[in-house]
Amino acid sequence: MKNLIIQKNISKVFKDYRGHKLQAIHDVSLSIEEGEFFILLGPSGCGKSTLLRIMSCLDKEFSGTQTYENGLSKSDLGFVFQQFALLPWLSVRENISLGLTARRTFGDLTKEDMDTVDSLMQSFGLHKFADEYPKELSGGMKQRVGIARALAINPKVMFLDEPFSALDSFTAKALRQELIDIWKERHMTIIMVTHNIEEALQLGDRIGVMSSRPGKLDDIVENTLPRPRELRSKEFFDMEDKLMSTVKV
Repeated sequence: MKNLIIQKNISKVFKDYRGHKLQAIHDVSLSIEEGEFFILLGPSGCGKSTLLRIMSCLDKEFSGTQTYENGLSKSDLGFVFQQFALLPWLSVRENISLGLTARRTFGDLTKEDMDTVDSLMQSFGLHKFADEYPKELSGGMKQRVGIARALAINPKVMFLDEPFSALDSFTAKALRQELIDIWKERHMTIIMVTHNIEEALQLGDRIGVMSSRPGKLDDIVENTLPRPRELRSKEFFDMEDKLMSTVKV
């Protein structure tokens, strides 16, 4: 596989309201391969979301180097947030259209853009809610809007920051399967943050295990379980035990 994103010696320091320095990430080197489903796994506060934001260019203040390979550019990146990040004054259709609107000089969508949005609403079961507003949607529907918005720009790489952590287990299970289907259909690269070991094993090809703050990349675990993955199998439980032993809280 070809490398798409290469990070070398990435570190990130925050300052609190008193001006005290807080080391969030320390000396992380990582390469993301084209077409893989990569998971960043670790305990809360270990810097995995910060690393994801750096990787996706949402955070540009860091030390170390990051390069995009094989023609990848910022316009090829989509992002799905943990807390949905929908604009409450925009309808479902308008929220999904946001990335496309930002790409147009005068913000006017083309017929092709509108067809893309309509197709995504149909795929995610949102077509009946096209003119509804976020406050009228369930958590699962909000996250479907967030995923559809990220997909509307047809990204080569999609970043997801704990996208299912705010959802009930039934909705999360359904959306995880939808995400796998999207990944297979579009042949895209997905990089996702989670602190859920079962979720990491169900989804990931490789799992980057981060230590507690300051976040370091302790290990990269190759997930050898065949797809589709049987979550109740002995092989799955064995991999879960192996992965659990590498996570340091």
